[in-house]
Amino acid sequence: MGPVRELQLWVLPNNGYDTVPTMREHLAPFRREHPGLGLGIWVRTEESMWRHLFRLLKNPRQKPRPDLVQIPSHWTGTFARLGLLQELGALDPALDLSRWPAALRDHCRAGEGGNVYSLPWWIGVRVLYYRKDALRRAGVDPVSDLGDWEGLRGACRRLAAKWKSSTGRTHPVANPNPRESISLRDVAPCVWGRGGDFFASDGSRSLLQREASFRGVVDYFDLVRNGWMPLKGPSGLAPRDLFDGSAAMQISGRLPRGLPGRAVARRAAERAREELGAVPYPNAGGRTLLTSQNLAIPADSQLPRESFALLRELAFGVSGASYAAAIGALPSTERGTDEALQGYPALERAFRNSLDRARMLPSIGSFGTLEKVFDRTMDRLVQEVVGGRCDERSMREELIHAGAEIDYILSLSGDGA
Repeated sequence: MGPVRELQLWVLPNNGYDTVPTMREHLAPFRREHPGLGLGIWVRTEESMWRHLFRLLKNPRQKPRPDLVQIPSHWTGTFARLGLLQELGALDPALDLSRWPAALRDHCRAGEGGNVYSLPWWIGVRVLYYRKDALRRAGVDPVSDLGDWEGLRGACRRLAAKWKSSTGRTHPVANPNPRESISLRDVAPCVWGRGGDFFASDGSRSLLQREASFRGVVDYFDLVRNGWMPLKGPSGLAPRDLFDGSAAMQISGRLPRGLPGRAVARRAAERAREELGAVPYPNAGGRTLLTSQNLAIPADSQLPRESFALLRELAFGVSGASYAAAIGALPSTERGTDEALQGYPALERAFRNSLDRARMLPSIGSFGTLEKVFDRTMDRLVQEVVGGRCDERSMREELIHAGAEIDYILSLSGDGA
């Protein structure tokens, strides 16, 4: 007899086209321990995940409905406030967040000291990767030339003149954005490095109109305005990156993915790794971005106990740590992160330096919505770049408009009041 119950797990494309098989492989122990429980795995982009979760609110009868969802940690407050998420303390009164670093805990709750609605799964902290062979050919010294944004600009100029990737691309820097666009998370370290920010410290208003914030956005856009970083082409295929030989540098929050099992592919991957180096995010010692991918249970799940068992397996169990290693993510606990970094001695120093100066996005209840407003602005500016019309005046105007919309949302939401 087949399973009579099936959990629906919705995840983001954590491992590209291999997301589902990788997920199934690492959940094999859980499935053996729960033989009467089926498991359906759905992969959503961030955009479609956001839309589908809102559709669940609008239509209680919509199918399929998830039992466990992966969300960026800063969405927790938004969806908890809307009543979409299950309060996890009701499923485990002894639930304790102390196993995770303090920086991650606020994003598990809805409001300071409030109930827990999500748990960390894996984290990322941004560094600048480079290929040693490409930098050597262009005469770029990663230590002296990649310490700040001006140094990165100079490296891009030299690489653009002298380097071509193994796939024929001439963009020195791969675009870390999965849509090959630009988002709030992409520009955040540049904004912070300039001494700017997105919101006032009490979360009551936007700071996008401030000169330091504006300059940080301009810094990042220089990469695409000068043709050093690609924007999405017409093919619709997955973006190419430094790890497949398509760029000399890449900003990334992950470690290299696990080595392939096949001997030939494994040797090729090992050779590629030997050419990898990393430096801290090049914003002259400013703050960099720490992100967390969390797991949450929808409030209307028909299998809340089983869903929580799966959540625990991923957030606490061996499956979670091995899955993080397979996709190149950092485990969410300090011990897990330490163990993961020890396996990459050539990269460890850059990651530890970045972790020491990393910060999360602000814990604002409406942040998920505010991020969408900002990212729409970035998308409009990207289209201006593609059309050859983007200049500092248009960028400033767009940020002023975005700031006004954000202020209006904050005034309605009560954040910072």
